[in-house]
Amino acid sequence: MTSEVHPTTQACLEAIDRIARTPDGATFYVFLQRRLMAISPPTSSGALRLDQGERTFAAKLIGAMAKGVFESGGRNSSGTSGGSTGSGEQPLIVPSPKPVRVAGSGGSRRRVTADTIVPGWNDEPPG
Repeated sequence: MTSEVHPTTQACLEAIDRIARTPDGATFYVFLQRRLMAISPPTSSGALRLDQGERTFAAKLIGAMAKGVFESGGRNSSGTSGGSTGSGEQPLIVPSPKPVRVAGSGGSRRRVTADTIVPGWNDEPPG
């Protein structure tokens, strides 16, 4: 437990990560996934805003917890969890995509300007 009255955002994220690494964290992760995917019928004029707000909050928590649940064995190759999620459901963890270099080594890498003649496009040379 922190002794700070107002912990920093980083301290809060570290606490969420620690929770995610416990069996209860894996159970909570499944709950958040259910909430994110739930379809609830509108019962009042503000139901859509309320529902969207809860889904957004659940999505942000899932993002903060994903690494901890994944690294703690929330779902391993045999489909079993390090901890029990109560109903037998296992969290589905999709790691965040990492940056990928897309610049290839091929191509002439020439710069096309207003004065560049492109065959089949320009009918006459600039003049």
